[in-house]
Amino acid sequence: MIVNEDYPITKLGKEYLTYCAVGIINVAVMFLLYYWFERMVLVEKFPAASAWALSYLISSWQAHFLHRWLTFESLSPYSSSLIKMLIIYGVFWIISTASIAYFSDTLGFNHIIVFFANQLFFGFLSFVCLRLIAFPLSDGTISPKERLENARNRRRA
Repeated sequence: MIVNEDYPITKLGKEYLTYCAVGIINVAVMFLLYYWFERMVLVEKFPAASAWALSYLISSWQAHFLHRWLTFESLSPYSSSLIKMLIIYGVFWIISTASIAYFSDTLGFNHIIVFFANQLFFGFLSFVCLRLIAFPLSDGTISPKERLENARNRRRA
């Protein structure tokens, strides 16, 4: 179980609220990219799915950086957490792109509604997977303030 003496439900709740706040930034960037790519019609038969796929890939890099620093305050090695996150996001990318293709491009549902429905559905699943796999508690945590202070000290040395 994720909640224990060292990681109380209040800490989990705070992390989830931070995840949602950071997620607003990530979703806003992804939506702007999505909207732009969808208007460009990258793939004629699947305009929404192709726009989703590309914007999802680009925004995943940004999400890793922000969640590592702000949401999970993780000490996980950068490359290790990035690889794990990309695997998690890769699985969700495949499923969510298929979802967009089916609901928007095939059935004709409004692509913006499908975009946000996907965000809601995969958002919570991503949080759980990121906390347990990409940024495990066993790797330790560091506050953003401490991380910045360490970076400054490394530059001075």
